[in-house]
Amino acid sequence: MEFHLEHPLSHSSLHNNNSNDDETAPHSLFLVEFQHMPSSHYFHSLKSSAFLLSNRHHAISSILQYSRKFDDPSLTYLAVNYLDRFLSSEDMPQPKPWILKLISLSCVSLSAKMRKPEMSVSHHLPVEGEFFDAQMIERMENVILGALKWRMRSVTPFSFFSFFISLFELKEDSFALKHSLKSQAIDLTFHLQHDIRFLEFKPSVVAGAALLFASFELCPLQFPCFSNRICQCTYVNKDELMECYKGIQERDTVVEENEGSTETAVNVLDQQFSSCCESDKSITITASSPKRRKTSTRRC
Repeated sequence: MEFHLEHPLSHSSLHNNNSNDDETAPHSLFLVEFQHMPSSHYFHSLKSSAFLLSNRHHAISSILQYSRKFDDPSLTYLAVNYLDRFLSSEDMPQPKPWILKLISLSCVSLSAKMRKPEMSVSHHLPVEGEFFDAQMIERMENVILGALKWRMRSVTPFSFFSFFISLFELKEDSFALKHSLKSQAIDLTFHLQHDIRFLEFKPSVVAGAALLFASFELCPLQFPCFSNRICQCTYVNKDELMECYKGIQERDTVVEENEGSTETAVNVLDQQFSSCCESDKSITITASSPKRRKTSTRRC
């Protein structure tokens, strides 16, 4: 059955429309998410070594090349997740370029088998000019599987979006707005994966921070309420969430849209998100960016 990033550990939930699944399933994911992260030293190794950082960059470039024909961002994301977890578990001081390419190709192959099991991967992976045969790829796949302890159903930020949105207690008729929040957070998360500074955060922290960033963009007046709700979640470390959110703010280089049209869209969204509860305590993450609107101090 096809693997979905939003439902990594459950087959039945893929087609279950019961909203309770979104609210209860992630609790078990919070407990195991650390098993699907790179090792703790990986971020610091990349940060301190231009050589290792360059290796990762070239490996990700190869993954993008090999996975392009699948036209599936989730497949690519999963392959990079495998790559980071594998590289963090192996001591490869000076791997040859062809080895990095083989690793990248094998990560894509494994990801494709998870995402599109009905497809014949061998017919889609070969790249012109490469000399890797099926046997070489299979051998490297087995090495990667061993290093990852066969944990291929990766728990990623996508697994937590619906759960966090359910904490916001939005109006029943706000489906389109929930979709906008989730879509913007998903798009942001795909881009965050390439930035090494977010490798040190747990998937749930990245998910919460991405949603907060999206909420500040779409409905800044409700940002304090949303940040309170996520911070009050038992499994979320407020300091880590705050640090990750600030990292996203720093990373953001998007040019601000026309002020007039932006303000109009924001006002409409704020009105429709106004059902956020008034009983929240003041646990607020400061939302500030020199390029963006300041969050109102008004309570939701």
